[in-house]
Amino acid sequence: MSIATFRDLHDEIGRVLREHGCLGAVLVDLGPIAHIERSYGGATYQGLRKQIDPVLQEMKERFRQGDILTRDEREGDRFLLFLAGRRMQEPSAPFQAADLRKLAERVEEFLQPRIGRLTLPYRRERPIIDVGYGFVLFSPLENEERQVLRLIEDADESLDLRRRNRDRDQKEQLLEIIYNRQIWTAFQPIVEIEGRQTVGWEGLSRGPRASELELPLAMFGRASRHGLTEELERSCRRQGFADWEAFGAPGRLFLNTVPATIRDTSFLGRGVLDYLGPRLSPRLVTLEITERQVIENLNLYRDAMHSFLEMGFSFAIDDVGAGYSGLETVAALRPNYLKIDMSLVRDVHQKKVSQQVVKAILEMGTGIGATVIAEGIQSQEEADAVRSLGVRFGQGYHFGRPVDPYASPRSKAAVVS
Repeated sequence: MSIATFRDLHDEIGRVLREHGCLGAVLVDLGPIAHIERSYGGATYQGLRKQIDPVLQEMKERFRQGDILTRDEREGDRFLLFLAGRRMQEPSAPFQAADLRKLAERVEEFLQPRIGRLTLPYRRERPIIDVGYGFVLFSPLENEERQVLRLIEDADESLDLRRRNRDRDQKEQLLEIIYNRQIWTAFQPIVEIEGRQTVGWEGLSRGPRASELELPLAMFGRASRHGLTEELERSCRRQGFADWEAFGAPGRLFLNTVPATIRDTSFLGRGVLDYLGPRLSPRLVTLEITERQVIENLNLYRDAMHSFLEMGFSFAIDDVGAGYSGLETVAALRPNYLKIDMSLVRDVHQKKVSQQVVKAILEMGTGIGATVIAEGIQSQEEADAVRSLGVRFGQGYHFGRPVDPYASPRSKAAVVS
């Protein structure tokens, strides 16, 4: 059963307001998931909503069984939980705003992981659930509907304030991570598929261990929201070179970078050599950039690559074939390496279309003299399939998970996610 709008339940809400002389409400904003409808269509979105409504009902039953759960008809992704007076077991308890605040926090903690799991197939990041609260005193001189709308406005102001405070706290946390160099690098092997000989390692940046920002998707997602992508990437790049020294493995280092790198004056010209450390020369470093970034910044990359190539660096295009239809544009840049996106590698032994795209990438690599690497190989079937197509090199959990460079020698094979 779908959740009714607050106007549909206006009489019941008004009765609670009159009988108790006041009314409180918790406002839940699921607006961040609205883009799923724009990206996947109305049918997919409605199917998701049918899964979300029971979660909201469960929230109501867990925290406030006698309260009134409604949908804001003006914005379909916002929900209101009207509080039906004080709890029966505490009839004389005084009103305290802190109680509403605590309830809003509990609702947020309850919904965040559950809504995140439902949206995971459609979003790479978990949506941020915003929750606010409001309170209004009953006035016999004012229209009840106007009082309810005023309550909703109060909850909306609270939600906006809590959102801004949260964003500020998250930005400050990220600034601390960057400045205090609380970033570390895991290294995943790149192997020759047939003999499984390791030929290189990709450096994968991680946030503080065991924190919500340890995984790069969460860390860089927050950096993007707060305009700190360049600062974070600069810190990750420096740490990647430092951790490579601690790791001590032979072979080539592949390091992800972003368009800002080629404008970073501390990374241009001879200044880049200060990053590398004593045992790493530019000829053993490959800078990775994604296919999408190449297409969006082609002229910028083409002009800047020459200085790096002259010093001995090589370039790789990451996520090739990820759906941006830019193979000709990628070829024009003439990178040293092409890394096939894992979406093409997944179950490639069963997908004729993926096999054809892999062949096209291989032909392009041969034409421009680029080495092709298949990413995200998770099974022997996938490894055999890409090798039979002509791919010599691979990367993925099937060959090795990212390794912690600071693990003890015995546990160095112990991996991180």
